Amino acid sequence: MTKAKCRSMSVTFVRTGERRYAVRADIGGGERVQMDQAPGFDPLMPHDLQHFIVEKCLGIKGGIFGRLAAGGTARTFHATVEGGSAREASRIRRKRAARDRKILPQQVDDYARSERATYVCWQDWLQHAADPAMRSRAVEMRQGADAMLAGMAPAERADFTAEKRAEIRREFQRLSERWSSLAVGESFTEPW
Repeated sequence: MTKAKCRSMSVTFVRTGERRYAVRADIGGGERVQMDQAPGFDPLMPHDLQHFIVEKCLGIKGGIFGRLAAGGTARTFHATVEGGSAREASRIRRKRAARDRKILPQQVDDYARSERATYVCWQDWLQHAADPAMRSRAVEMRQGADAMLAGMAPAERADFTAEKRAEIRREFQRLSERWSSLAVGESFTEPW
């Protein structure tokens, strides 16, 4: 079993267009990866920012951001190189893809766990919002969130304590406010 060594990482969320965004990660040792154009734009908070919060708060090591910190690509990020050397970027891309296949093989279920947790936490945050339109979205999502929770193994469901949900709601609120205030071309960075 390969043990992945996580390095310090900072993640930048960039508003690249009216309904577009990119995610960039600076990983210790000067390595940089990015996903541009990232899927799941939302004016309140893009999907990958939701994953970032949930994976960090719940300690999901084999999700998107845990794999990046361990040297992988999460199958969606690619290497970037200062100066634009295509050869160097290709070499780094191959190296990271090989690492991605080796690291955390015992945690392949963490991708699905991250998706479930993100949906449940997104619905929970919307449900507790002051804005009636947000609460209305939560009502539409409620049945799906309840079904996901009911289908989880007891150990996974145990992550969703009242305290942990409140912590995640606070992070959703804090980072939604940062995201919502960005103009096209602006960004913010968070530590992993």
